[in-house]
Amino acid sequence: MKLSLLDKALQQMTELALAKDRTQWLVRARQLLHDADPDRLRGKLLDRTVRVPWLVAIPLSTMDGVFEAPDCPKNFTVVAADGSSIPPDRHSPARYYVINTGHAILTYGDQPDAALDSSAQLHFQSEDLYLDPLTGSFPVEGARLSAKMVVAELKALWEATERGEEPVVALSDGSLILWGLQNEHARVQQQLLGEFLRYLERFRGAGIPVASYISYPGARDVINSLRVWLCQGEAIDCGNCSASEVMDFCRALVGILDRQLFGFLRAGERSAVFESTSAILDQYGADRIQFFYMEVGGEVVRIEAPQWVMRNSEMLGLVQAVVYDQCRRSAIQPPYPPALQEAHEQAAISSTERQLVEGLVERALAREGIVYTRSAKDRSKRRRAV
Repeated sequence: MKLSLLDKALQQMTELALAKDRTQWLVRARQLLHDADPDRLRGKLLDRTVRVPWLVAIPLSTMDGVFEAPDCPKNFTVVAADGSSIPPDRHSPARYYVINTGHAILTYGDQPDAALDSSAQLHFQSEDLYLDPLTGSFPVEGARLSAKMVVAELKALWEATERGEEPVVALSDGSLILWGLQNEHARVQQQLLGEFLRYLERFRGAGIPVASYISYPGARDVINSLRVWLCQGEAIDCGNCSASEVMDFCRALVGILDRQLFGFLRAGERSAVFESTSAILDQYGADRIQFFYMEVGGEVVRIEAPQWVMRNSEMLGLVQAVVYDQCRRSAIQPPYPPALQEAHEQAAISSTERQLVEGLVERALAREGIVYTRSAKDRSKRRRAV
């Protein structure tokens, strides 16, 4: 690749970034966050006759509320889980995938302790490779494999949580909203989402708060809600908008992210709780996911949890306190929860390990007299061209 060809484009990208310095618009956006009436906005967002073309956040109480982190209990446990995978390779004669989950159990207080472990599974049976093994339909790859891995992570989190000393907070990395399933077939959604929700119900039944931590979030759900509030028309039709006095402001809001909007939070503080309007959440029932933004000491992150966690003031306070405590214990800056970092280290699959798995598969097939022959395209990529 000729990197010199990118020089001009990089310069243009830098100039564009400078042009998007929206400090003045950010100040106005925060004022709008303060001025917006949450009850009237909620009514507009829930009005089925008003078609909202963006993903928005429904305010459950205030819009600009700020809540300090309570103190952590003297003794508590943080359990975290993460996962990684080796996806199916269409160039390989053997179809399989690997999911590796790692977990960390960190206990603080009078009897501090730490337990780290991982578990790898090779999936090769028809019922593993296809969600409909009889017809070979819905192969587990792409978004379906990602959903499978999230389910495996939640399973590992639940099994590790059972070994923690109460009170326990269970943390996962990334979103609890299975976005990738939104456009999937109903059968795919039912199978994968059903298993995911069964584990959330186990946490609910045990009274253990489970939450997810999203670092450097790119969402603009709350910003989009402010755009709806700003729009005075009964129909939201940007293409035919005649409100010239607000058009520039509305367009400027497009370049602002939620994490920037809530940049006024101080370390340990969180925003009010909001509810996502993602279509897949209509199938979550009592486990519908809600979220808030939190300043953890150098970064505004997004914390997601089922509504039964968010509605319970004790659970909500415990999650906020433990997340902030974890970030204060972080050895990096911006901070990242040590429990999640340790779980990631256990779950990560290195390039060397991926090659070892491939070698193990090749030798296993060879013992049965099966020659491991990869596709011509793949072999051409592995060899230096003459």
